[in-house]
Amino acid sequence: MIDTVVFDMGGVLVDFHPRKGLKDLGFSKECVDAFMSRIFSGFWEECDKRPISREEIIRLFTKELPEYEKEVKILWEGTNTRALTNSYDYSKEWLKSLQESGLKVYILSNFGQVSFENHKEIYTFLEHTDGGVISYEVSQYKPNPDIYQTLIHKYGITPEHAVFIDDRKVNVDAARSVGMQGIVFESFKDCKEKIAELL
Repeated sequence: MIDTVVFDMGGVLVDFHPRKGLKDLGFSKECVDAFMSRIFSGFWEECDKRPISREEIIRLFTKELPEYEKEVKILWEGTNTRALTNSYDYSKEWLKSLQESGLKVYILSNFGQVSFENHKEIYTFLEHTDGGVISYEVSQYKPNPDIYQTLIHKYGITPEHAVFIDDRKVNVDAARSVGMQGIVFESFKDCKEKIAELL
């Protein structure tokens, strides 16, 4: 029986669609392809691992894409990174219903500092959480077990009474390694049913 549900964000509560977002910002096909192959193929995730200022991100991205310095600056101008993601229609009501049923709800997500600060105001589902740990805040990163332990200790979670939900099996396996139960997210309907089976 569980009393706690821990959510990843990307691919579970949030749709991450960088190619569409870059196109919506008016970037050319060649520019989008360059971003996808040289930034969104692993380099982007590196920015989730520690606090990084907007200025440093622009410098790092420009080093990778010197021919697209203008577009790099546009991407990181104001809240333009919001073009890269949106929350799913079901996310807010889902977390609200879980809380109303008496469950504790937390977030455990790999996310960069500037991107998260840009998005947290529009991710209205965060209103229905009891807290969370974001990778850049603690300089820890899934699937390393230490970030799961940080969440557990911060909120006094009993691991065997908690379920972690992520769209990546490697991250779910890491949660299981510290004693939590796990669900690999495949669809909203499937996940709701699997949570119900644990209650």
